[in-house]
Amino acid sequence: MPVTIKVDVKEKIIHTKPLTQDDFAAFGTVIQNPAPALMPSPAIKNLPPNTVQANQGTALKYLDVTNMKNFYGSAPSQRVANAVMNMFVCSPRSLLPSHDSNIGGLFPVTILERHPFTTQTFIPLGISPSEHEDVCYLVVVAPSLTPSSMDETLPVPVLSPQTSTSYSDEDKLPGRGLPDLDRIQAFLANGSQAVTYGAGTWHAPMVVVGKKPIDFVVVQFANGVGIEDCQEAELENTGKDICVVVPKLSKNATWRL
Repeated sequence: MPVTIKVDVKEKIIHTKPLTQDDFAAFGTVIQNPAPALMPSPAIKNLPPNTVQANQGTALKYLDVTNMKNFYGSAPSQRVANAVMNMFVCSPRSLLPSHDSNIGGLFPVTILERHPFTTQTFIPLGISPSEHEDVCYLVVVAPSLTPSSMDETLPVPVLSPQTSTSYSDEDKLPGRGLPDLDRIQAFLANGSQAVTYGAGTWHAPMVVVGKKPIDFVVVQFANGVGIEDCQEAELENTGKDICVVVPKLSKNATWRL
């Protein structure tokens, strides 16, 4: 059952920025080829950091590009979680029209979700970076507020040396708290980028914009207990929309309401 949040902020317009690791670091990890111009070859002498040669010199292996985390050891149900891999086929979202002819439209944010006990990685398939003017996706995230009575029924990890192999992980978890609607951020990602949401990070369900769907392989842990696997916060409709500005893509590349 989603928690309903009354939107007591003024109408809010959020401008997107390119998805980069530096800007996204507080929310998770951006996964992409750090040196796309570097072709694998046994002749390479100076490798990029955290890189080794593989497959008889025909491949470059970039190590630990993201960290998968499983905090279900501290979940109230104590039900064991398994690593799961699902596929989401995401159609382009309809956008609200804008009076500004320089933008493609507005995406209204009506719901945010989080996975308190696991990271979640979205890996797009079959989309070239060169198609960014035809199709892309939005990454919409928000930090957590301080705990309140409204979220006291939503379980979150409480780590101890017995429930985590890395006790310092606790410092990286948002903990309790509903999404901070005043500090929502939106990023624009292309087909060469995958994204990992940190455990407990509030984010919008996947938002594809453009003229065709994107297939995502989604990797996370799950134990089948609904409130431990996914928690949702619906934004109450008060006539004050929180909207993300979607840049104008190529001609006829954006669906609208």
